[in-house]
Amino acid sequence: MNHQITPPDEDGTWESDPVWKLLKQAPAPPASARFADDVVRLARLTPAPRSWWQTLLAPAPLAGLTAATAAIAIAVISLTNLQQEPSAQVTTAAASIEEIAETEILLAAVDHLENFSDTELASLVGF
Repeated sequence: MNHQITPPDEDGTWESDPVWKLLKQAPAPPASARFADDVVRLARLTPAPRSWWQTLLAPAPLAGLTAATAAIAIAVISLTNLQQEPSAQVTTAAASIEEIAETEILLAAVDHLENFSDTELASLVGF
């Protein structure tokens, strides 16, 4: 198919084009009975445009900001811990890990007393 675009008429319009003439002869499609209901439903379902500050304060950017702040805080804490003696770091970390482990074991023992013997419970309590 080799179609050539016809130049505009002398007055500079395309309205004398045969396609436009055919479109003028075609009947307009009638609107359905539910046209108004469909338009109203679409208007209700379309979300309102958000301003730039609402987009900035949305949950997703706030989560990213929180993660970035946490990463910076961890970096600062780790850099300040590097200035301490390595043995002091190891001792402090080991003590905190041991305390957390003991707490978890005690909580597990409280929840499931039947799984621990009397000797194990006495050693957990520290008698």
